[in-house]
Amino acid sequence: MPLSVIIGPGYNFSDGEKVTYTKLNMLGSPAVTFTGSIDSSQIADGAVLTSKLEQGIDINSKISDHNLSLTKLEAGTQGQLLYYNADGDLVKLSPGSDGQFLKTKGAGANPEWAAQDGTDTINISQLNTDGADKFISTDSTGAIQWEAKSSLSIAAAQIWEQQLNSIHAGTSVANTDTTRVLNTLSDPNSIVTSLSANQFILEAGTYAVQAKVPGNDTGNITGWLYNVTDGQTEINGSSVYFGSSDTETYWSNIAGVFQISGQKTFELRFRADEGETSFGLGRAASLGRAEIYSHIQIIKLS
Repeated sequence: MPLSVIIGPGYNFSDGEKVTYTKLNMLGSPAVTFTGSIDSSQIADGAVLTSKLEQGIDINSKISDHNLSLTKLEAGTQGQLLYYNADGDLVKLSPGSDGQFLKTKGAGANPEWAAQDGTDTINISQLNTDGADKFISTDSTGAIQWEAKSSLSIAAAQIWEQQLNSIHAGTSVANTDTTRVLNTLSDPNSIVTSLSANQFILEAGTYAVQAKVPGNDTGNITGWLYNVTDGQTEINGSSVYFGSSDTETYWSNIAGVFQISGQKTFELRFRADEGETSFGLGRAASLGRAEIYSHIQIIKLS
């Protein structure tokens, strides 16, 4: 039913009743009676002002749950947070400083911004990894970081001179560079390309070498690793001085690390200041075992 309005006078005249000034004064203020109802289609947009609403009107009962848009709340500033205070009112928490964390102080207290407290220990399970094959390290400033695990791969080979029992290593020639015999290879990782005619070939990479060459009854001796491809000494060996008696076997030790950018051929070289027939390059022990003389161990670092 649409809204209807009836305006009633303050005094009703009967039929044929005379109108006098006194009766006119009795009319008083007219009474207005509203009946029916009005819906939203009958109210123009913007026609209902907040000042026209009854004071204390319960708007919540007229709004469906979860139907109030966030844009209907009072505007704030970037970084603010909302929380309930001791009076149960929704209030704003101003932004904290850069690097601070939101800290709760438990029931009955307001939250606040605070610096992160340090910890003495932390479980390894609490750390978030940064991918597979990583480990924790510190950078130049001392900051903790995840770092990729080193790709370093180590492989090793050994080459030596091996003769039958009681066979000497051979004759030394005084003050002459001599290429030492290398005739046996152990190379499970295949880092030596080939071993032939007392020379071995290595591919590009970084290598650590330890070697030794013997001399017997030959006076002072020395040995070295020689780069045949480039025509240069790769690693110098130790200098050995025999003194007044040189009848025993002595060893020149060769050790070092080098890097090559391409395939190279190497050999072990030896020099003595005295010649000795048959066993100057090494004397057999004759103990029923193979005789081992010059020896080189090669480790490929990368």
